[in-house]
Amino acid sequence: MSKFRIQMARRQGERKAKEMGYDSFPVDPFAIAEAEDITIEPKKADQVGVSGGIIFHNDNVGIFYATNIKSEGFRRFTVAHELGHYFLEGHPEEILKIAPIHISKAGFSQGTNSIELEADHFASGLLMPSKLVGDVFGGSKVGLDAIVALSSLAECSLTASAIRAAECCDYPMAVIVSSGGNIAYAFMSESFKKLDKLAFLRKGSPLPTTTTLQFNKDAKNVAHSRTTCGETSLAQWFSCNRRLSLDEEVIGLGSYGYTLTVLSSEELAVDPDDNDQDEEEQLLDSWTPKFAHGR
Repeated sequence: MSKFRIQMARRQGERKAKEMGYDSFPVDPFAIAEAEDITIEPKKADQVGVSGGIIFHNDNVGIFYATNIKSEGFRRFTVAHELGHYFLEGHPEEILKIAPIHISKAGFSQGTNSIELEADHFASGLLMPSKLVGDVFGGSKVGLDAIVALSSLAECSLTASAIRAAECCDYPMAVIVSSGGNIAYAFMSESFKKLDKLAFLRKGSPLPTTTTLQFNKDAKNVAHSRTTCGETSLAQWFSCNRRLSLDEEVIGLGSYGYTLTVLSSEELAVDPDDNDQDEEEQLLDSWTPKFAHGR
């Protein structure tokens, strides 16, 4: 899955939000679906295993979403993810090669399926356009409090908000989602990756001996959405030579069953290569007309 295609999917989500007239939070994926005459239905709460899906039947399109996870943000992201399959070029055709119904597990699960990754990033851009995210954070250092604020304004899950913050903000930060003693997935901002030669935090790999690991030993911490914070280091998490001190902020994600960890530090400066992002934006803009496609 090329980084360029992921960026294009995210950009297409942002453009769709702008096209639909959203210039402030929150962006409503249900209203966007209604404007496209897409039927949306909730699944019964006892039906578990998937987050949602999309159905193409002749000229009719339907989206369904799971209700077993008691998070409005997760449901909104799921609907936005399915809208990605509807709006992104080639997705309906790819889905219809197999069957008229497509089941998804939205939410940055870091799977290998390219259209799932693209739909996740479309949803991220749709619900949290970079300009609106930038308006929330300004030039301040981004930690857990700021991510919670974004989550509330955008009406998105904490995990999606944390990843979007890392994508949009200049300050180096890393986001880790874990369960028990293991890492589920991780996301680092581009400026964070430049801090040293960092080991990649792979799915299923054990958590290092950190505040997060200690937090996860008590299941009530996760179930009751408790928070804690501690001090850690770059070397402790990423097996590198640089022993840079980091703030480790941790929050349980309730019924979702996972823990969110945010690594950052007030000692870290703005990304010195931020101008590269402007050039990247111009390149993406130049390619967008070839990528844009709706049904």
